[in-house]
Amino acid sequence: MKLAKIRRLVLFYFMVLSGVIIAFTGILLYLWPHGPKSGQLVILGFQKSFWQDVHTYAAIFGVVAILLHLIENRRCVKLYVRETLRGV
Repeated sequence: MKLAKIRRLVLFYFMVLSGVIIAFTGILLYLWPHGPKSGQLVILGFQKSFWQDVHTYAAIFGVVAILLHLIENRRCVKLYVRETLRGV
């Protein structure tokens, strides 16, 4: 398998995994009880602060993966932008 194809596959799965983690932790944090001492509650073995950190870091890694994906596919992005601006 060519190196470029491996890079694209790794970026694709990295973005998918990051999106799944962001969605899961986002729903978990949305449904987490609010109020005093709610941060001390343990869900799936971890407290709220851990899930907030996982959500934040997954979002940062997801943005980095998206930027790398755009850099990897810059020719396609240029072509798409050129074609869409030509129609305006």
